[in-house]
Amino acid sequence: MKLLLIFLLYSSMAFSQKVFITENRSEADYIVYVTTDKFEADWIVMRTEWRNQAKDGVWFIEKEWKNQADFKIYITTDKSEAKKIVYYTEWSTEIKFKRD
Repeated sequence: MKLLLIFLLYSSMAFSQKVFITENRSEADYIVYVTTDKFEADWIVMRTEWRNQAKDGVWFIEKEWKNQADFKIYITTDKSEAKKIVYYTEWSTEIKFKRD
């Protein structure tokens, strides 16, 4: 029973994509640069306004509680300091996302 509970908890967190955008670079899990060119992107993701639609590659931007987010990002304007380059798409067929 314990193993099943742990598995269910882990699997639900592994595919959820609640993202908090932080202004504090040191608390971010990823430093990202947002691009308008999808061909230079490491991650191509969609944004959703609905928390229950968040899944792998579909981001719900958590605005209120950073502790409820699955990971935190800091958005930089300097592409050279970014660890990931992100492109926002409107098409689910274009999603390219794999967390390292």
